[in-house]
Order: sequence, then structure tokens, then C-alpha cells
Amino acid sequence: MTRPRRWCSGVVGLLALLWITPQSAAGTGADIARDVLGGQTAFSSNRAGPVSTEPWWRSFNDAALDSLIARALRDSPDVAAQVAVAEQARMNGSAALSGLMPQVSFDASVSGSPTDALGFQFGGFGGSGSVDVLVGMDTLQDVDGDGVPDVALNPLYQTIEIERGDADLSDVTWNGAARLNAAWNLDIFGNQVQSWQASRHAAKASLGDRDAMALTVATTVSGAWYDLVLAQARLDVVRQQLEANTQLMEVVQLRYEAGSASGLEVLQQRQQLATTQALLPAAEHGIRRTTYRLAVLLGTRPAELADRLTAPDRLPTVPPPPSIGSPADLVRNRPDVLAAVARVDSAVANRKGMWRDALPTLGVSANAGWQYFSQGEWDSTDIWGVGANASVPLFNGGRVYSQGKAAAAGERAAVESARRVVLVAVQEVEDALLFEDQSEAELEANRVRREAAQLAHEDARERYINGLTDLTTVLTTQSAWQSAELSLLNAERTRIAARIVLHDALGGPWTQTLAATGEVQ
Repeated sequence: MTRPRRWCSGVVGLLALLWITPQSAAGTGADIARDVLGGQTAFSSNRAGPVSTEPWWRSFNDAALDSLIARALRDSPDVAAQVAVAEQARMNGSAALSGLMPQVSFDASVSGSPTDALGFQFGGFGGSGSVDVLVGMDTLQDVDGDGVPDVALNPLYQTIEIERGDADLSDVTWNGAARLNAAWNLDIFGNQVQSWQASRHAAKASLGDRDAMALTVATTVSGAWYDLVLAQARLDVVRQQLEANTQLMEVVQLRYEAGSASGLEVLQQRQQLATTQALLPAAEHGIRRTTYRLAVLLGTRPAELADRLTAPDRLPTVPPPPSIGSPADLVRNRPDVLAAVARVDSAVANRKGMWRDALPTLGVSANAGWQYFSQGEWDSTDIWGVGANASVPLFNGGRVYSQGKAAAAGERAAVESARRVVLVAVQEVEDALLFEDQSEAELEANRVRREAAQLAHEDARERYINGLTDLTTVLTTQSAWQSAELSLLNAERTRIAARIVLHDALGGPWTQTLAATGEVQ
């Protein structure tokens, strides 16, 4: 009794070793994210508070932007592609689950052969006699789902009497079978469970990728839209400057005709007018180019959108700053972080499943049906069978070891990738907060600059009309004023960009309300 007990103890110990040894010290993907944050509870800004669940662009109260983003999320090729990939991953998860379920099939077969050939096949016979005729084969069954048949091919014979001169004997012998087969792989060591879990987490990662693409599309569309508004506003400013230069040209011409201005001043003002006119084509074509870029994001033809879309000529005021939550909220609200966390969990489950391929597999099977035979008249018999199988891997050329090591390396790669994604997410929020403060300060400085330049130009122009200063002073102040106008527009656009970048860095729960089509519910 000693040796069998020792042998059983050794087997149990080996199985336990295979079960326990490949465990990961990293933990789940959420554990990795929390470790990276290191207990950080707040960002450098004091805008603490819950992150809004509403889509961020609605805070701009811009109906046109709302419509464009809704259309882009519905029709964008990029979003549509990620929606399809997420659906593919979900179906792969369902396919993996099928490995845990019983497999049932109904199989039927029939075959015919010349009756005269039966005797030849079995050594021949005289005018009459009996012969065992092959009437079927046991159906091959893959009980444990490993791709290798587990039931041997067993021939089934039926003894028949053959009379060479029998008039009822058919020239063709028919045989066949109809059978209901059932097999179930008993996943007692969790191989298939881990494969299913890996597929489920991979599907979650694909959903994160889909949501990240939706976030990127919303950010890109909003940026393109306000670039279009900026282009329209620049065109409006250039036209106003062109009108102001034309009016000044008329003043200089009148003073020249009255002898109060020199021909040089006329030429100088003509040069200034031409310089302003040169800005007009770029401003007009800028609108067209921006519209084309926006059309691609919406999944439509550029020329079609350019003929229908009209943008306002004023940039909106940036809404009040949002609550930014805490770094821990990024793990729940950033789609790329959620995807990275899910990939860690998928890699962990995949590693566990790979190592458990070294454990035995067990399965049960059953079948029932009919076997039939005909040599002019049909004859049949009921058949059934039950069985069980066990497979203990002994040697596979190091396949399980190599696959296990590869899966462990894949897990480490997923962990390091998740660490980097979390660090980048925190850094992007901090950078966005600095960008917000910087853009606000620059916007205020440009407002002061524009106001001072406008007042200086108006004063110089009035003094020139009254003959108190020369045209050079007017032209200098005019150039400064026109440059300040355009700089203010750029600063306003930068201020909007900073807010968009902040929302993009925060992510937001709104991405988790996306329907299967990518639309926001």
C-alpha cells in the first residue's frame, strides 16, 4: 500500500504545483492602476468635484456642434470600424464560452456498393453462403475539445446470407446510420474557463478602444468646427480691415488732391491696401479647406458638405471650468485606461489557461440512433453507447512550457503598457490644466493689446485728418491694430482648444453610454 499512496501523493503534488506555480504577483489591472497612482488623491488644480456625466461639448451651448458630433459618432468610418471590432471581440467571447457547454450533433450517413463486390472484398464465395458486411463505422468524437478524436474508428459488421440465384437479391447493397451524439468536456481544472475569461476581458478592451475612438472623434470634430468658425471670423476681420484701408485711401487721395499730402503717402497707402487685399484669398480658401477636413470626419463627401455648411463669424465664450475629479476617476472615465486594465486582466487569464493545458482533461459522451442495411429490403437496428475519456499529457515537445512562458511575457507587457497609460493620463490632465491657465492669461493680454492698438490707430487717424501727424504714424498704428485683431482671434481659438484638451484628458463617463452604433444615448 505504500507505493500506490506515494504515487498518488506525487500526482496530486504535481497537479497542485501546476495550478499554483504560475500565479502572477502583479494582481488585476485595477490593482496596477492603483499602484501607479500611489495614493495620489488630487490634481495640482483645486477644481475638485465629481466629473459630469453629460457629454462635455454640450457645455458650449452650440447646437451646430452638437449636431456635428452626433453625426460623426454615427457615420464616422473610424468609429464604425471600432464598433465592428468590438462586436467581433464580443462574439469571440461567446465562442469561447461554447467550449464549456455540451456539444450535441445529429449525424447521418449512407453508402452503396455493388452486391457482387461483397464476396470479392471478403475472399469470395460460391453460389450461396454468408458474409460479414461492413455496414458502418462508429462516429469520430472530440470529447475534450482539443481537436483530436477521442473515440477510435470501430467497424460495424452485419452477417447476411447471399444466394447467387436469388431473384430478390438487389444488385446494390446499401448501408448507413443515423445517430444523435452528445459530448461534454468536463473542465474541472478551469482551462476553458480561463480562455473564456481572457476573451471576456479582451472584449472589454475592445469596448475601451471603441470609446477612445469616439472620444477622439468628438475632440477632433469640435476642433475642426471651431477652426472653421475661426476661418470665418478671420475672413470677417480681413474684410473689415480692407474696408478701413479703403476709407483711409480715400482720405489720403483727397488730401493729395488738396495739396496736403505727398505722392509718397498715396503710394504708401496703396501698398498697405494691397497688403490687406493679399490676406483675402488665404482667408477665403481657409474656410473651404477646413470644411473639407470636417467632411472626412463626418464620413461624407467634402464638396457636398462645403455647399451646405455655414459657420458663424464669432467664436463662443468658453464655459466655466469643469470639475476634474481625482486621479482615481481616470481609471473609471478614461477609455484608454479602461482598455489597458482589461488587457492586463485578459493576459492574466490567458497565462493561467496556458499553464493549465498541462493538466489532465476529462470528458463524457453518449450516442443513440439507428443502423440500417438494405439488399432489396431495408433492415435496421437500434444502437446506443456511453463513454468517458481521460487524457493525461506526458510529453508534447515543450509546447505547454513555451506557451506558458510566452503568455507570462505577454502579461508583463500588458502590465507595463497599463502603467504607462495611467502615467500618461495623469500627465495629460496636469498639462491640460497648465494649458488652461496659460491660454487664459494669453487671451487677456491679447484683449488689452487689441484695445490699446485700436485706440492708438483711431487717435493717429484723427490726428492725420487734422494735419497733426504724418501718414507713416497712421500706417504703423494701423498695422499694429490689424495684427492685434488677428492675434486676439487666435488667442480665443487657443482658449477653446485648451478646454477641449482638458475634456479629452479627463475622458468622462459619457463614453460608456455609447450604443452599439457609436451614438450617445
